[in-house]
Amino acid sequence: MLERTRRAAATLALACALGWALGAALPAAAQAPEPLPPREQPRAEAPPLDAEEQLLLGDWRVTGIDGHPVVTGSRARLKLEGLRISGYTGCNALGGNYRVERGYLTTGGVITTRRACSAALMRQEKALLALLDQRLAVRQSHRGRLLLTGRDGTTLVLVRAVAS
Repeated sequence: MLERTRRAAATLALACALGWALGAALPAAAQAPEPLPPREQPRAEAPPLDAEEQLLLGDWRVTGIDGHPVVTGSRARLKLEGLRISGYTGCNALGGNYRVERGYLTTGGVITTRRACSAALMRQEKALLALLDQRLAVRQSHRGRLLLTGRDGTTLVLVRAVAS
């Protein structure tokens, strides 16, 4: 009988200790929920796009920079999606944010990869990035081209990319 009492007392002590430990741990867990992984974080709703912004959305081939055609075979391109700009200079990938206000496109700073290429491709990249670093007037030509013009009159000519 003494042995049964000791076992019951030990069981009761263990149950109390577990209950106390669980009771102390549960409120802390309930107060601080585990953060969601980045992919599952709720996204801020983007404001609806006006007609001017809708015009810009999509994939574009760069056909001219400052009155010069792009380097043959360079496949320079831009993609405008939501509030993000991405693309390829003919040498390096680029990405960043942009916004459109009152007929002007402004990037929030474009970043690129850092590959070295031929001198011609590096000149093309430098000119393209210099343009994207400015406030650009947005205009669509009568031929469906998108013209982005900087303060100094330098123009970036884009045509819609055809899905392959």
